[in-house]
Amino acid sequence: MQQPPYQPPDWTQLNQKPVSRQAGAVPPPAQLEPEYQAPAPPQGYPQGGQGGYAPLGGVPQNGYAPQQGYPQNGQNPQNGPYQRNAQNTGGPRPLQDGRNSPFAPPDPFSPVQQPQQVPPGGQGPRQAPSRGPSGQQAKPGYRMPSTGIPIRNRRSGTPYLVVAVLILGVAAFAIIQHFAPQEAMYGYVTAGVLSSRYAGDAVIIRNEIVYTQDGISQIDYTAEEGAEVDRTASLCTVYTSGFNSRELTTLKKYRDQIKEYHKTLISSSGSAKDARLTALDNAVRDQARNTRLMIQEGWGSLVNQERLLTQALQARQSYLRQKYPDDQKLSRLYDDENAQLQRISSWTKQYAAASDGIVSFYTDGFEPTCNMTTYANFSPAEVRSMYRGIAPPNESATRNTVAVYRLVKTDRWAVLMLSDNPDWTPVIGQNYRLLIENFENTVVNAEVESFTRSGGELLVRLLVSEADVRNILYVRSCRVQLGENVDSLTIPTRALYTQMGQTGVVIIDETGNNYFTPVTVISTQGDVTHVIPKNSGYLYEGMVVKLF
Repeated sequence: MQQPPYQPPDWTQLNQKPVSRQAGAVPPPAQLEPEYQAPAPPQGYPQGGQGGYAPLGGVPQNGYAPQQGYPQNGQNPQNGPYQRNAQNTGGPRPLQDGRNSPFAPPDPFSPVQQPQQVPPGGQGPRQAPSRGPSGQQAKPGYRMPSTGIPIRNRRSGTPYLVVAVLILGVAAFAIIQHFAPQEAMYGYVTAGVLSSRYAGDAVIIRNEIVYTQDGISQIDYTAEEGAEVDRTASLCTVYTSGFNSRELTTLKKYRDQIKEYHKTLISSSGSAKDARLTALDNAVRDQARNTRLMIQEGWGSLVNQERLLTQALQARQSYLRQKYPDDQKLSRLYDDENAQLQRISSWTKQYAAASDGIVSFYTDGFEPTCNMTTYANFSPAEVRSMYRGIAPPNESATRNTVAVYRLVKTDRWAVLMLSDNPDWTPVIGQNYRLLIENFENTVVNAEVESFTRSGGELLVRLLVSEADVRNILYVRSCRVQLGENVDSLTIPTRALYTQMGQTGVVIIDETGNNYFTPVTVISTQGDVTHVIPKNSGYLYEGMVVKLF
């Protein structure tokens, strides 16, 4: 039998501990370093170091399972192309022609290699020698640790994630657009009640007339301050500038002489009692006592009490004049008194009420220019100046002009209000509850007559009717508050539309026709606006309006 041309050399003794020549034998686990400890082989592979390969049908005892046609136990085939590797590396060994065969079986005497999964039929590539964590080749006779994770090329998943997110975003946007409610194109008119309050500085304008005269030196008032008088009622006596107060002193001297002479005549009558004179004296004493009590306690009207006392004195004087008609001295004293009165009357003027109303002898200088005939002409700046106490100029007044009295009518009066909210739009003709803040707060009904915006301020002109003017008889500048409880119509704010400079709404009737109607905007609260139609009957609850 022809021997193969290549024989494996005999094993050479190395300077190392002997290793079992049994196929697949390895040093005990205690002699291995931890990084080279082999994990337990998978199920179906040889246990306890039995060989390196095992067929599916079982595990051989010598660690190598030759397939059909391969040599067993190291026997050399006679004519086979496969021979054992002379270096005993267990890898492919060279053939006679110098080529390496990938199908060369491992040397049964080589160290145990890490088992590989072999596809059915025994075909498939073999792994390269195992390498450690640092990339170095494993030591001979030792097993590399197995991670159990197959080695494969990995690709980054970031592009796929970005594409998935974009697809989900487009899908979500489409769903939202499909199911989201579309913007409404039409709205409805509803009924509403608007309650609000506005405050501001105000100037009171009364329906009053002031009467003046030049060159006045003194005024004697005969009417009570604040009294309601009728036409032609006596109000006061005015003394002109040519009058001298010494004339009054002379008149008083004559009257004192008459008084003393009356006492002399009464005492000369003896014990005879005059019942009439006694009654008149008691009436004078009673009125004098009432006057003293009124001054001490601070109640009643002193002007009226003064008139009652004067009437009692005049009644007593008239009785005494008639009682002693033949007394020449008394008659001469009466003549001196009358002559002095005539002298004084040449410098006096009697004033009577020109019409019915409330009389007042106190003025502030605003009356000639601030009244019901002029209040509508004032600008916001002029009203602000009036609120600060500066009266409008009076061109007809002179330096010697003196106000005698003013007569206030009770039918109506006005309020010029400078609103704290310049953006408020008042409704002309709307009624409000007006609170006037003074010593005694007064609440009246007021109607908006007109308003003006200028210089960043809003001036509202309010007309007050059927309210007692006595509450504001002495008030000129004050703070006011307007409260409203308005029945209005509410519309969506988007329904407001401007056409030819007018603000209004576009109404859609039952036939689908559109027509414009102007409105007055009271206030806007977010998406809802309170309005009042300028043309009554053209806008009412339940109508459909177009949104813009």
